[in-house]
Amino acid sequence: MSFRNKIIALFTAAVALLIAMNNILLHRLAALADDAGFSPYLLSVAIVFPTVIIGYFMAEYLVRPIRGMLKRLQGEKMGRSVDELDAVAEHIDFIRQQMHQYQDELMNKSKQIDFYSHHDFLTGLPNRLLFKEQSRNALELSSGHEKPTAAVLFLDLDRFKIINDMFGHTKGDDLLRAVARRLLQHIRPNDIVSRIEGDEFVLLLPDSDREETMMTAQLLIDELSKSFVLEGNEFYVTPSMGISMFPDDGEDVETLVKHADTAMYLAKEQGRNHYRFYTSDMNERMTKQVELEKGLRKALERQELSVHYQPQVDLDSGRITGMEALLRWSHPELGNVSPAEFVPLAEENGMIVPIGEWILRKACLQNKEWLDAGLLPMRVAVNLSARQFQQQNLVEVVTRILDDTGMPAQYLDLEITESVAMFNEGLVIAKLHDLKSLGIKISIDDFGTGYSSLSYLKKFPIDSLKIDKSFVAHVMHDRDDAEIISMIISMARNLRFSVIAEGVENEEQLQFLRQQQCTEGQGYLFSKPMDPMELKPLLVKA
Repeated sequence: MSFRNKIIALFTAAVALLIAMNNILLHRLAALADDAGFSPYLLSVAIVFPTVIIGYFMAEYLVRPIRGMLKRLQGEKMGRSVDELDAVAEHIDFIRQQMHQYQDELMNKSKQIDFYSHHDFLTGLPNRLLFKEQSRNALELSSGHEKPTAAVLFLDLDRFKIINDMFGHTKGDDLLRAVARRLLQHIRPNDIVSRIEGDEFVLLLPDSDREETMMTAQLLIDELSKSFVLEGNEFYVTPSMGISMFPDDGEDVETLVKHADTAMYLAKEQGRNHYRFYTSDMNERMTKQVELEKGLRKALERQELSVHYQPQVDLDSGRITGMEALLRWSHPELGNVSPAEFVPLAEENGMIVPIGEWILRKACLQNKEWLDAGLLPMRVAVNLSARQFQQQNLVEVVTRILDDTGMPAQYLDLEITESVAMFNEGLVIAKLHDLKSLGIKISIDDFGTGYSSLSYLKKFPIDSLKIDKSFVAHVMHDRDDAEIISMIISMARNLRFSVIAEGVENEEQLQFLRQQQCTEGQGYLFSKPMDPMELKPLLVKA
């Protein structure tokens, strides 16, 4: 082996040994660093750095001095050795450059790790840790003012989980990034916005009084309620928002966030897509809500749930045309719990899926019993939540229940809300056609209160529209509500849909609906919701 090759082999072996030692030590320390909460990339830089230094010193203080010594000596062989050492020095320089490049890459990676230790990886917004730090500084500055004020907004996206489950996490992540961008576009430069987890965002508005905060909150709700276009498809989400004010509702970030979170849950409970300011009595209500959620998870197995039925009648003849199945909950300690309290809760925690399937089976069994008893043939209407609608096996579940109960499909009416229109239009239409192919009827419930576009009406295979009771309640005193009802009935007639008015409670409302040629109605004017035993005499009489 030539002198040059010996030198290169010796140096390469030394470098290989150093790199191998570095790799072994790096992997060992990386595991320890991860357990201890340190960045393994920072340690890797610390370990690789000595290798670079050693390589440098080998070049500067070993190879080059030998080269200089040989150069001073005379002779042909010595000259060849000098040339060979020049090649070794170049080889060392190349390796040293590679080591420097590796070090630079590690330093860049270290900066990335440092950034994402304080920022949300998905959106790039400050994470919970950085939000608290920045908010503390902002509140300290505000405290020095004559009238210190600031607001914390806790924002949650309504029904985001449905979109995430139906279209996948990739689409859900794209939507969260779009929401983050839209939030940043509509806040002040000194406002702080953070994604703390999932679909929850928190904002701090320094030096914002109650009136300014209300304006900002409404602006954000309006902007986030507009469509998001992702890869050519439109998606709709609505925000529920809770607000706490500094210093009245708390003097530190943690308390303000906690209280804003509490207010957000109550905003969601009361209909979503709006904001609520925190009040001191909310803690008691949240405690009750926690108890409700715990009880709801056991209510089905404890047989605390029941189904009541409210008649739907022909407005001209007064004949009963159908029944709507309505869920009731008798809590062993709290008594009868309003559906307005526990149904949104069931939708949030996913319990609405097994509960909804139970209601559907119960209603089909009951209607089959009435049919077998020779009572007036009529349809039974069952509400289908958006959470249920997005279940992939929905059609199979409905088919199985119809088969198990033996109820003819023509006597089942599934009521969906307008919110299903926010899903992928093609998937919604396909699923509705699959349901229709079973022979059942499809109705749009609470029409006029949800999704703003009417284009889906001519695309969806539906049979009837149900006018929301909020319009019927004020029809005699509110001209706008009267016009809306008139428009809905006229549009339905042109599209060959039947119309059912909900919440009919007095003769004046009935006469107005008749004048507008509304075909059917339901409400306390005709009958309250009753259990099957109470309802039987009415059905026998009919």
